[in-house]
Order: sequence, then structure tokens, then C-alpha cells
Amino acid sequence: MVQLIDVETALWITVDTALASLIIYTLFRYVKLKRRLSEAKRIRSTELIDFAKKFKEYISNYGGRWAVITIFNELVNSLVVSNRLDIQKNLTTREILTALDSNLSRNIKTLLHEMYNLYEAARFGGYELNEIEINQFNKKLELLNKIITHEYSRR
Repeated sequence: MVQLIDVETALWITVDTALASLIIYTLFRYVKLKRRLSEAKRIRSTELIDFAKKFKEYISNYGGRWAVITIFNELVNSLVVSNRLDIQKNLTTREILTALDSNLSRNIKTLLHEMYNLYEAARFGGYELNEIEINQFNKKLELLNKIITHEYSRR
């Protein structure tokens, strides 16, 4: 019987093929992960910049009370979606924040709870917020934007 290649050569060809396949597979996984992370960073930064812009638009068009209520709800909903949480429809905003706490950094949690206090006053207080309260909410929203943008730029 005629042997085309010897056993040792066949073994090394098999090992080389397996290693090449493993390297290519790892490279594709790495590229896919990097794309997903950069896309998530871009989306999150854009969404938060839009919230700051929307807040200013809502204030001029609808008033401070409505702007605080709407933007805070949109912000919380965005965080729920971006953290892939399965939230029941019957939960209050405070309960949703509590569910989010385990997925957020301490600085972001603190800011959200401070913003919630202003939201709660606007939502359940039944009165138009004064300029100081609106400015406080706006500053906290901008600070939240800076923190999240900075956190995701480091990753």
C-alpha cells in the first residue's frame, strides 16, 4: 500500500488546522464583542445627550412640571431597557429604581434617587415646580450624563 504522507506529518497538519481554527474563532468573537461594546457606548451616550436636550425643549413647550415628570419616566424606561431588566407593569417608579439599583454604580444610584425626589414632588405634589427645583433637576440630569458618558468611555 502506498502511503502519501507519513503519520507524523498528518498529525501536525491536524494540530495546525485545529489551532488555526481556534485562533480564527477567537478573533471573530473578539471583534464581535468589541463592536457590541462600542455600539452600546455610542447608543447610551447619545440617549443621555438627547434627554438633556429634550428636557430643555419640554420646559419651553410644556412647563417645568410636565418636563420633569416626562423626562424622568423616559430616563428610567431607557435604563430598564439598556440593562435588559424584565419589569412588571404594575411596579411603581420607586420600585423600578430599587430593581435598577443592583445594575448601576453608586454615583448614578444617588443621582437617580435625588432626581426621584424632585420627580415625586412634581408628579404627586400637584403644583408647578419653581425655577430652583427645575434648575436642580436639570443640573442632576447633566451630571448624570457626564458620569455615564465618562464610565462608558473608560470601558
